[in-house]
Amino acid sequence: MKTNYNIKKIDFSNWFSYFIFINKISCRSIWVRKASWFGTLLFAGCLLILFPFGLGTEALQRNDVQIGSLWIINEFIAALVIGRMFSPEQESYALDYLLSSRIPRAALLAGKISFTSLQILSLQIPVTFLWVILYNVQSSILIELLKTIVPVSLIFNLGTASLGALVSCLTARSLAKEILQPMLFFPLQSGLLLAAVSLSLQIGDNVLLGAFSSSAWWTILSAYPILFTALGFVLSNVLLQE
Repeated sequence: MKTNYNIKKIDFSNWFSYFIFINKISCRSIWVRKASWFGTLLFAGCLLILFPFGLGTEALQRNDVQIGSLWIINEFIAALVIGRMFSPEQESYALDYLLSSRIPRAALLAGKISFTSLQILSLQIPVTFLWVILYNVQSSILIELLKTIVPVSLIFNLGTASLGALVSCLTARSLAKEILQPMLFFPLQSGLLLAAVSLSLQIGDNVLLGAFSSSAWWTILSAYPILFTALGFVLSNVLLQE
């Protein structure tokens, strides 16, 4: 009995070390290609500046329009990051090495999910800071808004990354990857985005979207990372093949 416990402990330790290793490789790949990160941030900044011209100053005085604009930009950020989720490793042929090694497929997938969610967060932080300044968000609701947006964004990022990893693996070998990936990703992610927007709108005089309660939206939001991460782990050996 004690031997089995030690074996499980060693296996988990190895699995966790592989998980950290994947995050390190991904971080190094992004650092080498940091122009892509700055390009995404610049694109999001341009959207922040252009939206007021399209919506008008009167519409931007409404809290729901301000929050909706932020989540539209967050969705663009997520889509751009997910679109290049495995690209750095593929371009440097590191992915072939990882798939031919003894690294567990589940650890590889978990590492990419965690790093992608953190990458999205690293872009959301400066974008949110600029959004507060450019959109003149009321100081009376700012603290309450941040208390809601921070946990919602963390769960949103995990759900987006887990779904994105699954879709990226499914379309990796397709010649029409650039077409199939958004066609699969956006419809499946719509529930996650709707839950995030609805929960963020519970500020001031705003009301929830639809007829669902707050707890129902939290359930939908939390279900995405749990469901798609578990599905990715179960299918990891099929999704990640040499």
